[in-house]
Amino acid sequence: MNWYASKRAIVARLDGIVERLATAGVAPDTVTLAALPVAVAGGICIAISPLAPIALVLVPVAAGLRLFLNLIDGALARTTGRGHPRGELLNEVGDRLADIALIAPVAFVPGVQRETVLLGLCGGVVASFIGLASRAAGGPRLLGGILSKPGRMALLAAFAIAVLVIGPGAWAPFGPLLLIGTSLTALERLGAALRALP
Repeated sequence: MNWYASKRAIVARLDGIVERLATAGVAPDTVTLAALPVAVAGGICIAISPLAPIALVLVPVAAGLRLFLNLIDGALARTTGRGHPRGELLNEVGDRLADIALIAPVAFVPGVQRETVLLGLCGGVVASFIGLASRAAGGPRLLGGILSKPGRMALLAAFAIAVLVIGPGAWAPFGPLLLIGTSLTALERLGAALRALP
């Protein structure tokens, strides 16, 4: 499964927003970095949810906004001609930190299997590393997989709503599903990289 398959079509629909940001002089790096505090805010909502379950309503918002910002920063860089290697570095480091900020708090709320959540989070980081290592070795930048970034955010959003409706016990399958999904994603990317590289 490749969650990125329709990315180009989605970005095309956001051309108006990208144009307005470009006209306003917003730097692509600003959009890239904005995803991190959004992720931190989502993580805080998860962390306080045992005391204030209604905070979970904001988790899908934070996950969606994070993806939205990640979609338009590259488009804005291309539109304005302000892309640069440092921006790519900020994007990749920011993505990993945002994943940690959004997902790690789940490991510390009632009803979860802490070890599987943390191992699943590590699996996501490893999958991202493989995707980057493929390009560093001269192959393609690999983004696919059942639990690539959009998949992880969709999973997190779905469970946040489920916990809000059902209760903390709904978190129980999150860790195993995250671990299985990110492990399969890492293996899929590794296989794709080995096939692509000489």
